[in-house]
Amino acid sequence: MENRFRISIHRCDRYDKGSIKRIIGQGLDIIGGIRDMLPDAGSICIKPNLLLAAPPEQAIITHPVFIEAVVELVSEITGRPRDIVIADSFAPAVPYTEKGMRRMYAESGLTDMAERTGCRLNYSTEYSTVSNPEGMFLKKIEVIKPILESDIIINLPKFKTHNLTGITGAVKNMFGAVPGFTKVGYHLRYDKLADFAGMLIDLCRLVKPAINIMDGILGMEGDGPGRSGTPRHIGLIMVSQDALVMDRVMGRIAGLDEDLNPFMEALKENGVSGYDWDKIKIMGEKLEDVALDDFILPRTAGQKRLLENRFASKYIVPFVRNALNPYPYADPAACDGCLTCQEVCPVKAVNYDGKKVNIDRSGCIRCFCCAEMCPRGAIEPGYSFAADMILNRLGFGGKKK
Repeated sequence: MENRFRISIHRCDRYDKGSIKRIIGQGLDIIGGIRDMLPDAGSICIKPNLLLAAPPEQAIITHPVFIEAVVELVSEITGRPRDIVIADSFAPAVPYTEKGMRRMYAESGLTDMAERTGCRLNYSTEYSTVSNPEGMFLKKIEVIKPILESDIIINLPKFKTHNLTGITGAVKNMFGAVPGFTKVGYHLRYDKLADFAGMLIDLCRLVKPAINIMDGILGMEGDGPGRSGTPRHIGLIMVSQDALVMDRVMGRIAGLDEDLNPFMEALKENGVSGYDWDKIKIMGEKLEDVALDDFILPRTAGQKRLLENRFASKYIVPFVRNALNPYPYADPAACDGCLTCQEVCPVKAVNYDGKKVNIDRSGCIRCFCCAEMCPRGAIEPGYSFAADMILNRLGFGGKKK
């Protein structure tokens, strides 16, 4: 069996650097060994999830202790910490400028980490357009300079939910290879969920992270991936050479039905084979021992199931099709009028009347960029009364608090 279909799952209850290094080392040994994955590596880019400038206890970003453990582990093998660069293109709420980067690194605890370990933090805003002739959706894509210039990419995703894609794991984390506000345009271009997921798969295959190590010690459930989500202790670390394998296993642990996983749907629709469940070899902990029966998925997770139900599709959907789709709703009590939502909306469907944020449902493409970026967590998925009845009370929706 190819090493890329192996994934190791290990328990880790707290952010103790020594324990994390030991567990990650064990996981890497099981799936093939880190020395074989870093053959004569020159420059190495470590790509964490740095969505927003947020403290690690909010579970929005890859924990800085987790990142430090990986940096030290790699440095002990290569002997060259200065060849390691930490890089990510953040969500549009944090400008992809040197000033924005310094703010992100300082507030997330990475400035001090870099000083301790000797690794570098990326301050370049340069990017290049790269040809991707083998892509299902993307034939050209913009990629930030530190990723393009690295010989090896190590992907450090966070175990989180996502209002748009259900989960945001290893594949979605590589969206941070696209520079700054350019990401917003991709939401507009790929407004169908399966197409958006297919675009992310194309990007991940182009960038090709050599190792994926998931921070699942403190994860996020509910309406993630930003401040609308809820931190959840999960106590897991996962290691794999294949991002899709990692996300498929992550979905099983979180209780996301495979027919609701947009990445699996994108593969199926485009005739991509090779990810059959019986080809994936789970090592370390058994899947049934770590699966979360009470994990809370985003409220948006169940809409696809409704559309596939024959009775609902024939008799209900024609009358409430538009109402079935969730839309962003801004809670006036939580909103402070910062207008980040208005700034990041790719279709300019957000406006502010001086008292509250209003979202034009007819123009909204439901990408949930506004909810993802809201610094107060004031924007949540909303439903019409009819949709709430159908999705939640009739049992066609995802798990709900």
